[in-house]
Amino acid sequence: MKLSKSIIHTALTLSLITVPVISGCSNDAASSGEHKKASSSKKNELKSQVKEMQTSLHNLQDSLKDKNENQVKEYGKRLNKQWLSYENSIREKYPLLYTDTEKYLLPLYAEVTKDNYSSGKVQQLSVDLDRSLTNLEKAKETTQKTTEVLDTAVKKYKAYVDEQTEELVKSTAVFTDAVKANDTQKAKEAYAEARVYYERIEPIAESFGDLDPKIDARENDVEGEWTGFHRIEKALWKDGSIKNMKKYADQLDQDVAELQKKIQDVKLNPTQIVAGSMELLNEAAISKVTGEEERYSHIDLVDLASNVEGSQAVYHAVLPVLNEKNKDLAQDLDTEFNKITALLEEHKKSGAYLNYMKLTKPQVRELSQQLNTLSESMAQTAEIFQ
Repeated sequence: MKLSKSIIHTALTLSLITVPVISGCSNDAASSGEHKKASSSKKNELKSQVKEMQTSLHNLQDSLKDKNENQVKEYGKRLNKQWLSYENSIREKYPLLYTDTEKYLLPLYAEVTKDNYSSGKVQQLSVDLDRSLTNLEKAKETTQKTTEVLDTAVKKYKAYVDEQTEELVKSTAVFTDAVKANDTQKAKEAYAEARVYYERIEPIAESFGDLDPKIDARENDVEGEWTGFHRIEKALWKDGSIKNMKKYADQLDQDVAELQKKIQDVKLNPTQIVAGSMELLNEAAISKVTGEEERYSHIDLVDLASNVEGSQAVYHAVLPVLNEKNKDLAQDLDTEFNKITALLEEHKKSGAYLNYMKLTKPQVRELSQQLNTLSESMAQTAEIFQ
């Protein structure tokens, strides 16, 4: 609350009589002022970040009109780099808007980096992204609803994440032990198991700055040394030798253990977990469905199924409050989860998921469409926070 001149004058007068009381008020006012100043500073920082991205996006659109392919690619890369430098703070403060922005930025970046991109697709995605960035620029931090039911939902999901992380540590140890023992066959089998647990909790893992890239980056995703699951995946399936992978196995063990420590201390809120679920499904529908995630092992169906399971854990956590707010949406989500689960089951043989390369283009398209439908339905759960 701002102090008017009359209030300040009165306070100065009263200070001659009641110094201790006014001293407390002065501290409160100073604290309030500092809070507002910090809040205003963060808001201005967000606006500045968004405007930088909008400038790059508009330059990309101009280059697209001029049919300057090199500039389109350059501005696409710049957009992605800008987003990567801002996304953690935005994810924390505006999780739903963050997810909406990624929904268009990820496919835009993926498209412009192709040798022969589709101008029409880039144009449409750029328009959608521009709208999303405009909404982000106008964003206001809102006070979270903290009801007992929502608190219970968060606790339930946090327990799920803790459990999955514990299994990740164990399964990663089995994998890395096989790598260090130079047991290629056992390492390949253990790789898929460990990936399940990571993919289920990926939105939480991604919130820890540089830790996710160290664990899960694909080749050419990082500027420094490439480490993590996919570094060893390449050695297993493409290079045909894991003799020199011991240091990467040790590093992976260390990074996964660090992830567990961070997750144990993380504080979640309802909006954050729903946004994480949407993010998981968006990424699955847009990029992972292309087969880029597991480009050497081709166990992409394992990843997709794990993403769905991780998202479904969020759905189950918020189901009580969702039933209270919108039973029809709860039923729709149940139906959509059943559909994607059944669809994934069609691509199993003898209880194991098929090599992703065996799927036809229509089958991949069907998976993408169903994942997108599920993501859109999950987005509607935002109403439970209103």
